[in-house]
Amino acid sequence: MICTILAIASHTVAPNLRFFSYLEWVAFPIFAYLLAEGLDNTMSRGLYAARLLLFAVLSEVPFDLMMSGRTMDDRQQNVLFTLAIGYIVIMIVDFIRTKADNLVLTIAAEVAGLFFGRYMITGLRCAYPRFAMAFIMLFYVARHVRYEKVMELIVTLVIAVYFSNQTFATPKINGLQYDLSVQFFAVIALLLIWMYNGERGKNTLPVRYISYGFFPVAMLVFWYLSSQGVVY
Repeated sequence: MICTILAIASHTVAPNLRFFSYLEWVAFPIFAYLLAEGLDNTMSRGLYAARLLLFAVLSEVPFDLMMSGRTMDDRQQNVLFTLAIGYIVIMIVDFIRTKADNLVLTIAAEVAGLFFGRYMITGLRCAYPRFAMAFIMLFYVARHVRYEKVMELIVTLVIAVYFSNQTFATPKINGLQYDLSVQFFAVIALLLIWMYNGERGKNTLPVRYISYGFFPVAMLVFWYLSSQGVVY
């Protein structure tokens, strides 16, 4: 949530603090991990998907205002649509895996789900079309293999290398300047994910809807402040 809010700030009230936008590479893998966690632990997979879609719709106007200053802009959809599509895909893949109980069919379903999800996310112009489905499928698949953390680290590094297209300069070390790809911030997300102890946190109704609602509210608040000239 903190990384997401700082990334929102970089698009609105703090455009000069470009570093904040890099934190999207910390936030998104965590959200992708939580999709797989939610798939295994929710009491109703259908209602979980419905909540994601509901808040995706509620977030679209704030997102469009933040990105273009218009209430309706179909050039890009917000990240909750990305998460909703990814969740529905792994829900279908998990159904096939459970019913088929066959390794070959499971792998085929996972590969097909990866490409189909990417196709849908790209076709509907949702956020993070290039790498989102790779992270979502990674954390779903990793839950069903023996060396979960090893797989997560290797695949995350592969994703970071493959999608590297933006760098930032590090402070000089021994007089030398090094450029690093912002995509490697995803490794920070892994470290945070691995600190999770597997225990359920508070799940009261206010906590649940704050967790969903902070995204549209933060975008709306920061867009309003930037429209009033509050810009750093």
